[in-house]
Amino acid sequence: MTHWIGLSLLAWVGVWIFWLVFTNQFHPSFALAVIVTTSLVVAYATSVYINHQLLIPRCWRAGNRLRYAAFLALTMVALTGMALAVIRVSYFKLSGPDVDPNGVYKHFLIDLFGMAVHLSIAWIIVWSIRRSVGHSAADAQTD
Repeated sequence: MTHWIGLSLLAWVGVWIFWLVFTNQFHPSFALAVIVTTSLVVAYATSVYINHQLLIPRCWRAGNRLRYAAFLALTMVALTGMALAVIRVSYFKLSGPDVDPNGVYKHFLIDLFGMAVHLSIAWIIVWSIRRSVGHSAADAQTD
């Protein structure tokens, strides 16, 4: 299991570098780009680990699909909200208030969508690994 966790953490560092490189020009400063990227990638990675280490084994595999969906949605909303709170406070302190009165809602939806995309990609990667190396080797990651 440690092997898979180490590889996945390395992959998340790659995701962080990717997003920092490709989105830093959308922020007023590099410091804000680092804060935003770090907040979101930590939230996305945390949701993936919660999903694969806790929700899938305890809810999905147990056949309780409704409970799985409810807890996954709650996890996604809570982590997106926490990341957005860090981002909004940082922006306010370093760049001033948001001129868009609906900015918080727009960014929440954008970031929640981003979380769904990252969760989906992670699921596809884990599923692909399970198919290529065999179910028992990948079980070490999700059990």
